[in-house]
Amino acid sequence: MHQPDYRDPHSCVAAAPWVRLRATKDYLDMLILATENDNVRVTFNLVPSLIKQFQFYQDGGSDRHLELTLLNPAEIGQPQKRQILDNAFKCHPPTMINTYPPYHKLFLKWENSKRDHSEVTLSDDEIRDAQIWSNLTWVDPMFRNEQRVKILFEKSEKFTEPDKIDLIRWQKEHMGRIIPAYRQMLEQGRIDISFSPYFHPILPLLCDSESA
Repeated sequence: MHQPDYRDPHSCVAAAPWVRLRATKDYLDMLILATENDNVRVTFNLVPSLIKQFQFYQDGGSDRHLELTLLNPAEIGQPQKRQILDNAFKCHPPTMINTYPPYHKLFLKWENSKRDHSEVTLSDDEIRDAQIWSNLTWVDPMFRNEQRVKILFEKSEKFTEPDKIDLIRWQKEHMGRIIPAYRQMLEQGRIDISFSPYFHPILPLLCDSESA
């Protein structure tokens, strides 16, 4: 369970959103699956740079993708709209875009717009939909029946600003569940936990500097 530290040391903004987005996709569902069977024993390696970034978001930290998500398309100009759309489709298209017709339609429209080097042809409502889908697609299927997320998947388009705010609030609340869940499973003897040095890639060098 590792991520490099994306935080800019001079600001409260991370350069990339992967800790936040993967927190809704990977870190909790793997723990749940691993502890469903009493005969399974799993050791999780938790890297401090990941844990610190969970806390970073709990303390109000942000990332560039999150900042763009929170912009109201009706209140910004063309350059910011382009930035939003440039960041709204950074995922694996076959499994994370194409399988959702509303999201796929937005993706194709933006690709055509870029190809023509024209003005942003997506409406403000479509840009808002892209903002939400760029977060929603990361939610693991295990958690899509949670009411606040389920409503958005069922709605699928024509989202509102309150929809967006509630999704981001759900993300941060979900992230706050991760470490307590690991602690509980450790205390119950259901899992074991190991730790690497603060920045994961240093471990091979400590074992053998020739690995560089």
